[in-house]
Amino acid sequence: MKAVVLALTLAVAPIAALAQSLTVVALDGKTKVLTPADLTDLPRAEVKVTLDSGAKTYEGPILTYVLRAGGLPVGPRLHGDPLRAYVVMTGKDGFQAVYSLAELDKDFHDDVVILAYHVDGKPLPDKEAPWRLASGGDKKGWRSVFGLARIEAHLSDASAKTPAMDHVH
Repeated sequence: MKAVVLALTLAVAPIAALAQSLTVVALDGKTKVLTPADLTDLPRAEVKVTLDSGAKTYEGPILTYVLRAGGLPVGPRLHGDPLRAYVVMTGKDGFQAVYSLAELDKDFHDDVVILAYHVDGKPLPDKEAPWRLASGGDKKGWRSVFGLARIEAHLSDASAKTPAMDHVH
């Protein structure tokens, strides 16, 4: 009987790990599946989010580092065409939110966005787990995708041609 229980546990373990993984699709279409182990050593932060029920403090890896681990251009690599990029965040329930890639990059934007796994010092509730997107800059928590399962990057259709007016930085 113990052998059957052990075999069943070993068979279910990969499914449970997959349920906690995060799929990231880069601009070139390459897909990378990040596991909790991949996210363990990434720099972390706390973010306060104001909800209808009051303010809550979320903790987890800074999303810039998660995006880099998934193959997206961030930091010094976020220039030129990638500045036209946006990401579609999809939760396990199918809910989606859209962010520009630049607004998620800590080098471009003051507000911190994290991949939260704790709220007020406790693990996320089942409805929000295993990951919840939390942004410190949003006035409402409506883009805080619960059960974040997929991040998919796209380039906007806007032309990358030089505009007629001078645009020097």
